[in-house]
Amino acid sequence: MVELAIFFFLAVWHLPQAPKLIAIYDARLSPKPAKLFPADVALARGAARAAWSNQQNCDSGFEALDIAQGSFTKAQVSQRAILYRHCTTGHNFASDGIAIVEGDRLVTQVAYEGAWDYAIGALPDINKNGLSEIIVATGGTNQGITWGVISIIELSSDGVKKLGQFETYEDNCGALSKKESTAHKLYVEAGDHPIFYRETFAKRGCDNRANWMKSKSTERIEADKDAVEYRRLN
Repeated sequence: MVELAIFFFLAVWHLPQAPKLIAIYDARLSPKPAKLFPADVALARGAARAAWSNQQNCDSGFEALDIAQGSFTKAQVSQRAILYRHCTTGHNFASDGIAIVEGDRLVTQVAYEGAWDYAIGALPDINKNGLSEIIVATGGTNQGITWGVISIIELSSDGVKKLGQFETYEDNCGALSKKESTAHKLYVEAGDHPIFYRETFAKRGCDNRANWMKSKSTERIEADKDAVEYRRLN
């Protein structure tokens, strides 16, 4: 019995540990923009003017969209990341930016030709270098298909580091008679090289009251390439 107990103990001791996963995004939920104070809006507006001074042919004007709290350029320093849209240039095309504010001053910003980005968030340093990563949510509808994507970036010492893009949502509510929706809940295993996972949910129809049902268990995934060209401006 002693030998058996020792064998059992050693077997359990050497069992692989399940990864510690951090939930970072759930497309079943609708993110609500955080409150933006007039001073933050003014700083973002000034940043947009500086970044897009040569912009012409806008379909719509400046809008401050969302704000997130984190430490984006310096560890353990409270900063705010303000997502803004300088102007819409076409269907699901826009001149976007992220202004990084510390106290009452603009520290830096990122400008890019993006889409109809609508939400921003801070991740809890998933690559263990002391900085908060930035998550940006975007989406749109084309020919009756609605889709959602998130991008994860970090403000590195030499510009912008891309951690990839991830599909989050899709439905065919404006296209086919058999309507279906799919949403992903995304997780990350933090480390020098973060590992991403997702859980998949589905529902029939487009009624918000319909229940989501898990259609695929948690699985490891690879990030899609982020083709956006980010400009870091100081």
